Amino acid sequence: MRRSDSTRLSRSSGFTLVELLVVIAIIGVMVGLLLPAVQSAREAARRMQCSNNMKQLGLAVHNYHSTFNMFPANIGSQTTTGSPYRGASWLVQILPQMEQSPLYEKLTFVDTDFSTQDAVNRNWEVLDNAIVPGFNCPSNPMQNYRDNNANGDTTAIGAPDTYKTQIVDYVGVAGYYYTPGIRQGDSTWQPGGRSDGSRNVWTGYGWMQDAGIIGINNSKYRNPKFASILDGTSQTIAIGEHSAEMPHADKTRTDSRPSSHAGGAWNAGPSQHGWLGWTANITVPRWPINSIYSGNYTQLYGYTLHNGFRSNHVGGAMFTMGDGAVKFITDSIDFDDVFMAMNGRNDRFVYQYEF
Repeated sequence: MRRSDSTRLSRSSGFTLVELLVVIAIIGVMVGLLLPAVQSAREAARRMQCSNNMKQLGLAVHNYHSTFNMFPANIGSQTTTGSPYRGASWLVQILPQMEQSPLYEKLTFVDTDFSTQDAVNRNWEVLDNAIVPGFNCPSNPMQNYRDNNANGDTTAIGAPDTYKTQIVDYVGVAGYYYTPGIRQGDSTWQPGGRSDGSRNVWTGYGWMQDAGIIGINNSKYRNPKFASILDGTSQTIAIGEHSAEMPHADKTRTDSRPSSHAGGAWNAGPSQHGWLGWTANITVPRWPINSIYSGNYTQLYGYTLHNGFRSNHVGGAMFTMGDGAVKFITDSIDFDDVFMAMNGRNDRFVYQYEF
Protein backbone atom coordinates (compact mmCIF):
# COMPACT_ATOMS: atom_id res chain seq x y z
CA MET A 1 0.00 0.00 0.00
CA ARG A 2 2.72 2.38 0.95
CA ARG A 3 4.75 1.37 -2.07
CA SER A 4 1.92 2.15 -4.51
CA ASP A 5 1.27 5.52 -2.83
CA SER A 6 4.96 6.35 -3.14
CA THR A 7 5.03 5.31 -6.76
CA ARG A 8 1.92 7.35 -7.53
CA LEU A 9 3.44 10.40 -5.77
CA SER A 10 6.72 10.21 -7.68
CA ARG A 11 4.96 9.90 -11.03
CA SER A 12 2.85 12.99 -10.40
CA SER A 13 5.74 15.23 -9.27
CA GLY A 14 6.91 16.22 -12.85
CA PHE A 15 5.47 17.79 -16.03
CA THR A 16 4.06 15.67 -18.76
CA LEU A 17 5.26 16.26 -22.34
CA VAL A 18 1.90 17.79 -23.25
CA GLU A 19 2.09 20.23 -20.33
CA LEU A 20 5.63 21.22 -21.27
CA LEU A 21 4.61 21.85 -24.88
CA VAL A 22 1.69 23.98 -23.72
CA VAL A 23 3.99 26.11 -21.55
CA ILE A 24 6.46 26.56 -24.43
CA ALA A 25 3.62 27.55 -26.73
CA ILE A 26 2.37 30.13 -24.22
CA ILE A 27 5.88 31.58 -23.84
CA GLY A 28 6.20 31.75 -27.63
CA VAL A 29 2.92 33.64 -27.92
CA MET A 30 4.00 36.08 -25.21
CA VAL A 31 7.35 36.68 -26.92
CA GLY A 32 5.55 37.23 -30.22
CA LEU A 33 3.30 39.79 -28.58
CA LEU A 34 6.19 41.59 -26.87
CA LEU A 35 8.62 41.62 -29.82
CA PRO A 36 6.94 44.44 -31.77
CA ALA A 37 6.88 46.57 -28.62
CA VAL A 38 10.58 45.88 -28.01
CA GLN A 39 11.44 46.68 -31.63
CA SER A 40 9.37 49.85 -31.45
CA ALA A 41 11.17 50.93 -28.29
CA ARG A 42 14.55 50.26 -29.91
CA GLU A 43 13.61 52.27 -33.00
CA ALA A 44 12.37 55.12 -30.79
CA ALA A 45 15.78 55.14 -29.08
CA ARG A 46 17.59 55.08 -32.42
CA ARG A 47 15.42 57.89 -33.75
CA MET A 48 16.19 59.92 -30.63
CA GLN A 49 19.91 59.37 -31.19
CA CYS A 50 19.55 60.42 -34.84
CA SER A 51 17.75 63.57 -33.69
CA ASN A 52 20.59 64.26 -31.27
CA ASN A 53 23.15 63.80 -34.07
CA MET A 54 21.34 66.35 -36.18
CA LYS A 55 21.06 68.72 -33.24
CA GLN A 56 24.84 68.55 -32.83
CA LEU A 57 25.26 69.27 -36.53
CA GLY A 58 23.00 72.30 -36.17
CA LEU A 59 25.01 73.57 -33.21
CA ALA A 60 28.24 73.02 -35.13
CA VAL A 61 26.92 74.99 -38.11
CA HIS A 62 25.87 77.85 -35.81
CA ASN A 63 29.21 77.84 -33.99
CA TYR A 64 30.96 77.92 -37.35
CA HIS A 65 28.91 80.99 -38.31
CA SER A 66 29.73 82.62 -34.96
CA THR A 67 33.44 82.14 -35.68
CA PHE A 68 33.56 83.04 -39.37
CA ASN A 69 30.37 85.08 -39.88
CA MET A 70 29.15 82.66 -42.55
CA PHE A 71 27.81 79.14 -42.86
CA PRO A 72 30.08 76.27 -43.93
CA ALA A 73 30.16 75.43 -47.63
CA ASN A 74 31.70 73.03 -50.11
CA ILE A 75 35.03 74.46 -51.21
CA GLY A 76 35.25 74.47 -55.00
CA SER A 77 37.74 75.52 -57.60
CA GLN A 78 38.51 79.23 -57.52
CA THR A 79 38.92 79.51 -61.29
CA THR A 80 36.40 79.52 -64.13
CA THR A 81 38.18 76.64 -65.83
CA GLY A 82 38.49 74.49 -62.74
CA SER A 83 41.53 72.70 -61.43
CA PRO A 84 42.53 69.08 -60.89
CA TYR A 85 41.97 69.45 -57.17
CA ARG A 86 38.65 68.50 -55.54
CA GLY A 87 38.13 70.66 -52.46
CA ALA A 88 36.98 69.93 -48.93
CA SER A 89 33.30 69.45 -48.15
CA TRP A 90 31.28 71.50 -45.67
CA LEU A 91 31.56 68.55 -43.27
CA VAL A 92 35.33 69.03 -43.17
CA GLN A 93 34.81 72.70 -42.28
CA ILE A 94 32.78 71.89 -39.13
CA LEU A 95 35.11 69.21 -37.72
CA PRO A 96 36.47 71.58 -35.01
CA GLN A 97 32.88 72.43 -34.00
CA MET A 98 32.17 68.68 -33.76
CA GLU A 99 35.02 68.28 -31.24
CA GLN A 100 37.23 66.80 -33.96
CA SER A 101 39.97 69.44 -33.88
CA PRO A 102 42.82 66.87 -33.74
CA LEU A 103 41.55 65.35 -37.00
CA TYR A 104 41.04 68.74 -38.65
CA GLU A 105 44.46 70.08 -37.66
CA LYS A 106 46.21 67.19 -39.40
CA LEU A 107 44.61 68.01 -42.76
CA THR A 108 46.31 69.73 -45.68
CA PHE A 109 44.19 72.06 -47.83
CA VAL A 110 46.70 73.20 -50.47
CA ASP A 111 47.47 71.22 -53.64
CA THR A 112 45.47 68.21 -52.55
CA ASP A 113 42.53 66.34 -54.03
CA PHE A 114 40.02 65.22 -51.41
CA SER A 115 38.53 62.73 -53.90
CA THR A 116 41.82 61.11 -54.98
CA GLN A 117 40.54 61.13 -58.56
CA ASP A 118 42.51 63.63 -60.61
CA ALA A 119 45.42 64.63 -58.42
CA VAL A 120 47.35 63.65 -55.31
CA ASN A 121 45.45 63.31 -52.04
CA ARG A 122 47.90 64.37 -49.36
CA ASN A 123 45.31 63.57 -46.67
CA TRP A 124 44.74 59.92 -47.46
CA GLU A 125 46.50 58.66 -44.31
CA VAL A 126 44.64 61.08 -42.01
CA LEU A 127 41.26 60.24 -43.51
CA ASP A 128 41.81 56.49 -43.88
CA ASN A 129 39.29 54.88 -41.49
CA ALA A 130 38.55 58.22 -39.77
CA ILE A 131 35.04 57.92 -38.30
CA VAL A 132 33.05 60.75 -36.71
CA PRO A 133 30.30 58.93 -34.73
CA GLY A 134 27.74 61.74 -34.97
CA PHE A 135 27.75 61.56 -38.77
CA ASN A 136 25.71 58.33 -38.97
CA CYS A 137 22.12 57.45 -38.05
CA PRO A 138 21.88 54.37 -35.77
CA SER A 139 18.80 53.18 -37.71
CA ASN A 140 20.87 52.83 -40.86
CA PRO A 141 22.00 49.22 -41.51
CA MET A 142 24.33 50.22 -44.37
CA GLN A 143 28.08 50.41 -43.94
CA ASN A 144 29.49 53.78 -42.92
CA TYR A 145 32.61 53.71 -45.09
CA ARG A 146 33.60 53.17 -48.71
CA ASP A 147 36.73 51.88 -50.44
CA ASN A 148 38.55 54.55 -52.46
CA ASN A 149 40.95 53.75 -55.26
CA ALA A 150 44.15 55.73 -54.87
CA ASN A 151 45.51 57.16 -58.12
CA GLY A 152 49.16 56.96 -59.13
CA ASP A 153 50.07 60.34 -57.64
CA THR A 154 48.70 59.25 -54.27
CA THR A 155 50.27 55.79 -54.24
CA ALA A 156 53.57 57.54 -55.09
CA ILE A 157 53.50 59.21 -51.66
CA GLY A 158 52.91 55.92 -49.86
CA ALA A 159 49.17 55.24 -50.12
CA PRO A 160 47.91 51.69 -50.66
CA ASP A 161 45.85 50.90 -53.74
CA THR A 162 42.67 51.37 -51.70
CA TYR A 163 41.82 53.15 -48.46
CA LYS A 164 38.58 53.77 -46.58
CA THR A 165 36.64 56.99 -46.05
CA GLN A 166 33.50 57.58 -44.04
CA ILE A 167 30.07 57.82 -45.68
CA VAL A 168 27.70 60.07 -43.74
CA ASP A 169 23.92 59.93 -43.42
CA TYR A 170 23.29 63.67 -43.39
CA VAL A 171 23.39 66.06 -46.34
CA GLY A 172 23.55 69.83 -46.67
CA VAL A 173 20.73 71.61 -48.53
CA ALA A 174 21.94 73.80 -51.39
CA GLY A 175 18.54 75.05 -52.57
CA TYR A 176 15.23 74.18 -54.21
CA TYR A 177 14.82 72.42 -57.57
CA TYR A 178 12.02 74.53 -58.98
CA THR A 179 10.03 77.58 -57.92
CA PRO A 180 7.36 76.82 -55.28
CA GLY A 181 3.87 77.86 -56.23
CA ILE A 182 4.32 76.68 -59.82
CA ARG A 183 3.54 73.02 -60.37
CA GLN A 184 5.91 70.84 -62.35
CA GLY A 185 4.73 70.52 -65.93
CA ASP A 186 2.95 73.88 -65.99
CA SER A 187 3.78 76.10 -68.94
CA THR A 188 5.10 78.70 -66.50
CA TRP A 189 7.40 76.20 -64.75
CA GLN A 190 10.87 77.50 -64.06
CA PRO A 191 13.93 76.25 -62.16
CA GLY A 192 14.58 77.49 -58.66
CA GLY A 193 16.40 80.76 -58.15
CA ARG A 194 20.02 81.48 -57.30
CA SER A 195 21.38 84.04 -54.88
CA ASP A 196 22.37 86.42 -57.70
CA GLY A 197 18.82 86.51 -59.11
CA SER A 198 19.49 84.08 -61.97
CA ARG A 199 17.96 80.60 -62.29
CA ASN A 200 19.31 77.13 -61.65
CA VAL A 201 22.07 76.01 -63.98
CA TRP A 202 22.11 72.66 -65.77
CA THR A 203 25.38 70.92 -64.99
CA GLY A 204 24.98 67.64 -66.82
CA TYR A 205 24.29 66.11 -63.42
CA GLY A 206 21.11 68.06 -62.64
CA TRP A 207 19.93 71.60 -61.93
CA MET A 208 22.17 73.27 -59.38
CA GLN A 209 22.02 76.49 -57.42
CA ASP A 210 23.28 78.20 -54.28
CA ALA A 211 20.00 79.27 -52.66
CA GLY A 212 20.24 76.97 -49.65
CA ILE A 213 21.82 77.41 -46.23
CA ILE A 214 24.72 75.05 -46.98
CA GLY A 215 26.24 76.43 -50.16
CA ILE A 216 29.39 76.54 -52.22
CA ASN A 217 32.48 78.70 -52.16
CA ASN A 218 34.18 79.31 -55.49
CA SER A 219 35.09 82.15 -57.84
CA LYS A 220 31.46 83.24 -58.20
CA TYR A 221 29.64 82.36 -54.98
CA ARG A 222 30.46 82.63 -51.30
CA ASN A 223 29.24 80.96 -48.13
CA PRO A 224 25.70 82.07 -47.18
CA LYS A 225 25.18 84.20 -44.07
CA PHE A 226 22.31 84.65 -41.65
CA ALA A 227 21.37 87.88 -43.40
CA SER A 228 20.82 85.97 -46.65
CA ILE A 229 18.10 83.75 -45.14
CA LEU A 230 15.21 85.96 -46.15
CA ASP A 231 12.58 83.30 -45.43
CA GLY A 232 13.51 82.91 -41.75
CA THR A 233 15.81 80.36 -40.15
CA SER A 234 12.96 78.42 -38.53
CA GLN A 235 11.28 78.03 -41.94
CA THR A 236 14.33 76.89 -43.91
CA ILE A 237 16.06 73.48 -43.88
CA ALA A 238 19.82 73.44 -43.44
CA ILE A 239 20.56 69.70 -43.21
CA GLY A 240 18.52 66.63 -44.12
CA GLU A 241 18.76 62.93 -43.43
CA HIS A 242 19.71 60.40 -46.09
CA SER A 243 20.20 57.14 -44.21
CA ALA A 244 18.37 54.48 -46.22
CA GLU A 245 18.75 52.72 -49.53
CA MET A 246 16.68 53.87 -52.47
CA PRO A 247 14.21 51.20 -53.68
CA HIS A 248 13.68 50.50 -57.38
CA ALA A 249 10.53 49.24 -59.07
CA ASP A 250 12.20 45.86 -59.64
CA LYS A 251 12.75 45.46 -55.87
CA THR A 252 16.49 46.15 -56.04
CA ARG A 253 17.94 48.86 -53.83
CA THR A 254 20.74 51.42 -54.28
CA ASP A 255 22.93 53.32 -51.86
CA SER A 256 22.47 56.81 -53.29
CA ARG A 257 23.73 58.78 -50.29
CA PRO A 258 25.31 62.06 -51.42
CA SER A 259 28.60 61.10 -49.75
CA SER A 260 28.79 57.59 -51.23
CA HIS A 261 31.10 58.69 -54.05
CA ALA A 262 34.89 59.13 -54.17
CA GLY A 263 36.26 60.82 -51.06
CA GLY A 264 33.18 60.05 -49.00
CA ALA A 265 32.25 62.67 -46.42
CA TRP A 266 35.33 64.78 -47.04
CA ASN A 267 35.03 65.59 -50.75
CA ALA A 268 33.21 68.62 -52.24
CA GLY A 269 33.59 67.69 -55.90
CA PRO A 270 34.81 70.27 -58.43
CA SER A 271 32.13 72.88 -57.56
CA GLN A 272 33.52 75.23 -60.15
CA HIS A 273 32.37 78.76 -61.05
CA GLY A 274 28.75 79.31 -62.14
CA TRP A 275 28.05 75.66 -62.75
CA LEU A 276 29.24 72.96 -60.45
CA GLY A 277 29.81 69.81 -62.46
CA TRP A 278 29.36 66.87 -60.14
CA THR A 279 29.38 67.49 -56.43
CA ALA A 280 28.95 65.61 -53.15
CA ASN A 281 27.48 65.95 -49.67
CA ILE A 282 24.91 68.56 -50.74
CA THR A 283 21.57 68.18 -52.50
CA VAL A 284 18.85 70.10 -54.32
CA PRO A 285 15.86 67.76 -53.83
CA ARG A 286 13.82 66.99 -56.92
CA TRP A 287 11.74 64.07 -55.64
CA PRO A 288 9.74 63.53 -52.42
CA ILE A 289 11.12 62.11 -49.18
CA ASN A 290 11.55 58.31 -49.34
CA SER A 291 10.52 58.21 -53.02
CA ILE A 292 11.39 55.20 -55.14
CA TYR A 293 13.83 55.50 -58.03
CA SER A 294 12.31 57.73 -60.71
CA GLY A 295 14.43 56.40 -63.55
CA ASN A 296 16.36 59.68 -63.71
CA TYR A 297 20.11 59.28 -63.22
CA THR A 298 20.45 62.55 -61.26
CA GLN A 299 18.71 60.81 -58.35
CA LEU A 300 20.86 57.71 -58.44
CA TYR A 301 24.51 58.36 -57.66
CA GLY A 302 26.46 59.92 -54.81
CA TYR A 303 27.90 62.60 -57.10
CA THR A 304 24.61 63.67 -58.69
CA LEU A 305 22.56 66.51 -57.35
CA HIS A 306 19.04 65.30 -56.64
CA ASN A 307 19.54 62.37 -54.27
CA GLY A 308 17.20 64.05 -51.80
CA PHE A 309 16.26 62.61 -48.44
CA ARG A 310 15.28 59.22 -47.08
CA SER A 311 15.43 57.34 -43.79
CA ASN A 312 14.51 54.11 -42.02
CA HIS A 313 12.26 56.04 -39.63
CA VAL A 314 8.68 55.18 -40.57
CA GLY A 315 6.80 57.91 -42.37
CA GLY A 316 9.46 60.53 -43.03
CA ALA A 317 12.94 61.75 -42.14
CA MET A 318 14.76 64.06 -39.72
CA PHE A 319 15.81 67.60 -40.65
CA THR A 320 17.83 70.37 -39.00
CA MET A 321 16.34 73.80 -39.60
CA GLY A 322 18.33 76.99 -39.98
CA ASP A 323 17.67 77.94 -36.35
CA GLY A 324 19.19 74.64 -35.17
CA ALA A 325 15.86 72.98 -34.28
CA VAL A 326 15.45 69.35 -35.38
CA LYS A 327 12.13 68.44 -36.99
CA PHE A 328 10.58 65.24 -38.32
CA ILE A 329 8.99 65.92 -41.72
CA THR A 330 6.57 63.36 -43.11
CA ASP A 331 6.91 61.96 -46.60
CA SER A 332 3.29 62.98 -47.26
CA ILE A 333 4.13 66.70 -47.14
CA ASP A 334 3.01 68.91 -50.06
CA PHE A 335 6.18 68.50 -52.07
CA ASP A 336 5.66 70.95 -54.95
CA ASP A 337 4.99 73.99 -52.79
CA VAL A 338 5.68 73.55 -49.06
CA PHE A 339 8.72 71.29 -49.23
CA MET A 340 10.27 73.21 -52.11
CA ALA A 341 9.92 76.41 -50.08
CA MET A 342 11.52 74.78 -47.04
CA ASN A 343 14.70 74.10 -49.02
CA GLY A 344 15.25 77.65 -50.27
CA ARG A 345 16.55 80.44 -48.08
CA ASN A 346 15.24 83.29 -50.26
CA ASP A 347 12.30 82.06 -52.33
CA ARG A 348 9.90 84.25 -50.27
CA PHE A 349 7.11 81.67 -50.53
CA VAL A 350 4.81 81.70 -47.48
CA TYR A 351 3.69 78.27 -46.28
CA GLN A 352 1.92 76.67 -43.33
CA TYR A 353 3.07 73.32 -41.95
CA GLU A 354 2.53 71.64 -38.58
CA PHE A 355 5.70 69.82 -37.56
